[in-house]
Amino acid sequence: MSKRIEDPILKIKIGSVSARIESLMNGDSIRKFASKTDVSEGALRKILKGSVPNIETAAKIAINCGVSLDWLIMGTENPQEELHRQEEQSSTSVKTTLGEYKVRRFPDFNEEFCLVPGYHIQVSAGSGCNAFDEEPKRWLAFRRKYLKFKGLTPERCAVVFVKGDSMADTITDNDSLLIDTGSRTPIDGHIYVVRLGDELYAKRVQKSFDGSLVLISDNKDYGPITVPKAQLNELCIVGKVVQRATDL
Repeated sequence: MSKRIEDPILKIKIGSVSARIESLMNGDSIRKFASKTDVSEGALRKILKGSVPNIETAAKIAINCGVSLDWLIMGTENPQEELHRQEEQSSTSVKTTLGEYKVRRFPDFNEEFCLVPGYHIQVSAGSGCNAFDEEPKRWLAFRRKYLKFKGLTPERCAVVFVKGDSMADTITDNDSLLIDTGSRTPIDGHIYVVRLGDELYAKRVQKSFDGSLVLISDNKDYGPITVPKAQLNELCIVGKVVQRATDL
């Protein structure tokens, strides 16, 4: 039997965590605050009733509310003063294939987790949409062991969100996709986020004998998109899809 790994958030002062989150809500509804912090309403309700948030949920709340993770979990110091101290002592620039950004580093948090840039831009699984924003809108926590197990380099990862149903039931509307921007060589049958003109798509790819590349939808209500060999210079493979997360 495998040994259970305890959540790094200590199971103490549960009520005080709830109280600090209530203070951050500042009268906002659960729905509004959940949307602001990118956590589910169900998870937020459980925390407010005394459940212990997992590290990813706590990190989302701290980052999106502009307070320190230490203050949110342990109640140490003033949230803004502690945040400023941590920013001065442990902020760092993170280089990704999509740009360089400055983020906070929490010593204990950073040992087990890394932050991957997330983009509010929705990748079309239907008729197409706009390209990446210049700046990430949020940072999502992933366990380093998981990324290492998948053979991924954190600096080459990004998260985007799906719009449409052309990849259903494999990928559905509003799913989030973890993509490896370092994996851009198309492999038949694998799913990639690609840019064609000014639009982004999440599609399976298949190479044809004549040198063209076919973008295939899992939903057979949508026909394939064939990119002729002469137009492949207009196609940019942003990265390979390695994980999806979906709402229940």
